Amino acid sequence: MSLIPVLLALVPVAALILFGVGLKRLPGFTSPEFWSGAEKLAYFCLLPVLLFSSVAEVSVAHVPLGRLAVALIAPTVLVSILIILLRRVIAGDLSSFTSVLQGGIRFNTYIGLSISGSLFGAEGSALAAIVAAVLVPTVNIVSSLGFEFLRTGPSSVVGILRVVVTNPLVLGCAAGGLFNLTGAPMPALLDSVLSPLAAAALPVGLLCVGAGLRRISLRTHAVAMVYSSLAKLVLLPALTLAALVLLDIPATAALIAIVFQSIATASSGYVMARQLGGNADLMAALIAAQTVLMLLTSPLVLLGAQAVLGL
Repeated sequence: MSLIPVLLALVPVAALILFGVGLKRLPGFTSPEFWSGAEKLAYFCLLPVLLFSSVAEVSVAHVPLGRLAVALIAPTVLVSILIILLRRVIAGDLSSFTSVLQGGIRFNTYIGLSISGSLFGAEGSALAAIVAAVLVPTVNIVSSLGFEFLRTGPSSVVGILRVVVTNPLVLGCAAGGLFNLTGAPMPALLDSVLSPLAAAALPVGLLCVGAGLRRISLRTHAVAMVYSSLAKLVLLPALTLAALVLLDIPATAALIAIVFQSIATASSGYVMARQLGGNADLMAALIAAQTVLMLLTSPLVLLGAQAVLGL
């Protein structure tokens, strides 16, 4: 695969994000309440439906789920440990550290699903749903532990578990997995309802990503942004690629895994930082910076991964 398909896969992502940026500045679309409602619709309804539909109908017989899960989780945990060890260098206070941690491991599900579908069609979307099903609970658990053990958030294991099990993306993947286990075909009537909702998830989500981008202060957050972005956009995909090769994951599934590990951090990290006492301003700066940087780094990372994987 050449550079062209990778760039073409990023074009609709970048276009919809930029459209969201511009749309928010037009009269009638500047209301924070409007975009907050659209984001809630995408996050709590449309995206869980998309994940449910994808997981419910995907065939996992050719995917080594156990090895794939290890190849995704182990690098995420390793990068998290490294950020913890370097926290005094990276961040001057604990609240900033939690944002660096989120920025170093979280991923934007809308972007991951969109790129995967553009590169590999229906197979890519299905594999992306599996990857998301593994990574969504992983990054939520690790992020919650960051707040927990640094005393800036929930004060019990129950609080951490509640954050994970009530996550709409986790619920969507879990429901789809349970349906998949039944072996039953998707009822036509149910599919006719879910399909248009699933189709709306990515465009609405990417518009919200663009509308949610904020101006950044390089002077205030430079060190933290550099370390967090290097961890997310360079180190995490490199470690994941090594794990994927070592565990002999099939090439297409492996590349989808790299897509998710090499894209910008998620806007939900800002909400978590704001609600649990993290540095929300730094989190907003990380989201904006990584979204822009990803357009430069992701094609190079994916091309390198393709060469290693033999695609």
